[in-house]
Amino acid sequence: MTRFKLAGIAFSVAILAGCANGPGSSSRCADPASTDPACAKAAGGQGGKADQAAEPQFNEAESIARFETLQKQLDEEVHDAEVSIEAAVEATKTLPKAQRARNTSVLTNRVSMTDSQSPRVADVTALDTVTIELPTAGKKKRGYINSMNAVKALATRIADSRGGATILVEQASADVRGRKVNTSEGESKTKDGNPLTVQKSVNADLPRGIERYTIKAGDLQKRP
Repeated sequence: MTRFKLAGIAFSVAILAGCANGPGSSSRCADPASTDPACAKAAGGQGGKADQAAEPQFNEAESIARFETLQKQLDEEVHDAEVSIEAAVEATKTLPKAQRARNTSVLTNRVSMTDSQSPRVADVTALDTVTIELPTAGKKKRGYINSMNAVKALATRIADSRGGATILVEQASADVRGRKVNTSEGESKTKDGNPLTVQKSVNADLPRGIERYTIKAGDLQKRP
């Protein structure tokens, strides 16, 4: 076979290959009734790329929704603390003014969390501490007892929500020296089996006859 004939054959093959992938091929694939396998393969490849491009956006939307759900739950926990500490104050209003609860606070902090189903990290606002001061002169009186019951019930709910909580009781140095207050510490379990720890410390800045109760929430266990 001569070089001319070989060149002619190569040229013919090139033309055929061009026909398979050229403008004619595109027009055939544009036809919905086309059964060309090459068209089906090309369409499948394009669909796969489109799905891959859309998947990260869809997952991010799901992650955002999970964080929003978690934040709503954490906001409810803060609201419960605010309502409960108000109830504790209200309970002491039957007592003489000097024996009523005072100086309450509900504090939050920002916590960085990682999504449980993706690498996405975001900050949420969560309950940190709840504080109330109670005069010791009101002890054994109904208003004081009701107030302490509200504080303990709140601490229990926080412990069950967080897997644990601490009640720090700060006492005036004069009361500790004079043995006017109970300085014993301890740990108990809620009905759900979560630890509730009572710690006590001396605070020289507290006036005589005042105890400050601070509920410290345990580490945030929930993940979005």
